[in-house]
Amino acid sequence: MTKITIKDVAREAGVSIATVSNALNGSDVVLPKTREHVVEVARRLNYIPNANGRQLRASQTYNIGLFVPSMTGSYYGDMADSIHYLCQKHGYELQIYIVDEGKSLLTRLQNQSIDGAIIMFGGLSSTDKKQLLRNSIPLVFVDQEVAGRKTSSVIYESFEHGRMAAQYLLGLGHRDLMHIFGVANNYDSIQRLAGFEAALKEAGVPLRKENILSGRFERAAAYRSMHRYLQEGYALPDAVFAANDLSALGCIEALKEYSIRVPEDISVIGCDDNLLSRYVTPGLTTIRTHMEELGVEAAKEVFRLITEKEGRIVRLPGDIIVRHSCAFHSENGRKDLKR
Repeated sequence: MTKITIKDVAREAGVSIATVSNALNGSDVVLPKTREHVVEVARRLNYIPNANGRQLRASQTYNIGLFVPSMTGSYYGDMADSIHYLCQKHGYELQIYIVDEGKSLLTRLQNQSIDGAIIMFGGLSSTDKKQLLRNSIPLVFVDQEVAGRKTSSVIYESFEHGRMAAQYLLGLGHRDLMHIFGVANNYDSIQRLAGFEAALKEAGVPLRKENILSGRFERAAAYRSMHRYLQEGYALPDAVFAANDLSALGCIEALKEYSIRVPEDISVIGCDDNLLSRYVTPGLTTIRTHMEELGVEAAKEVFRLITEKEGRIVRLPGDIIVRHSCAFHSENGRKDLKR
């Protein structure tokens, strides 16, 4: 078989050899549409650059990296599935890397052959982040606001989600409220609590310190926190806003052990609208955050940044899904569990 040369690619693409070279090496002097055309022609002709036989520089590996702290639960799986689907449509493979610290993320990012990265890891120090942003490959964050050259963010409007939850519960007449927090240093956790507190402050409703419990986005952690709260005999709040649905379900599980009825004695609202929230009893009222859309938009953005250089912040709204775990406030609700 005759070896395909850069001249063959230039002739087939209808451009100069210099344009082909610049396009395949990711140079900014080539228009994005021209680069895409040249890369497509080179792929179709199975052209391999001479330098160490490496693959095309403009789409060198056809791999996208997804960096996450865990794959536990449906949240990460749903996001990864939607990213993988879009990668396949673009002819790319998705590589998943589980990282537990900033240095690990940086090392893996530098040592892996990928054309772009989607990052969901809030434990980056300022030094790690600065070093990370010096990478030449496209980066898309899905848990923090970052925008710059070859760097974008796709995030939930989590502040508004927290505000929506508070306003919904206040509209039902609840005034003594609780929040089950997610994970420290996590963007969504921080923003959901901030929005929740902002709406309560605007309404002149205080949030007691002891009414902010740790949930870690986990059913078991939320269950333990709520169980301890009830065991210590604190006054039962009117309603609970959990940072995600798993935390809400763990909370409800603990309440049931104390024969506390949802929503008759206390209202509970979650966030995410995962599959379980639709089939538990009572059905969980929640804020739908469109997890699959987060993955799809993150993948779209990383592919955009492969051919374009200016990053941006994409924000995804949410909707309240009303089911059966919330009710109007009743003066006859259970208020004191001291034993």
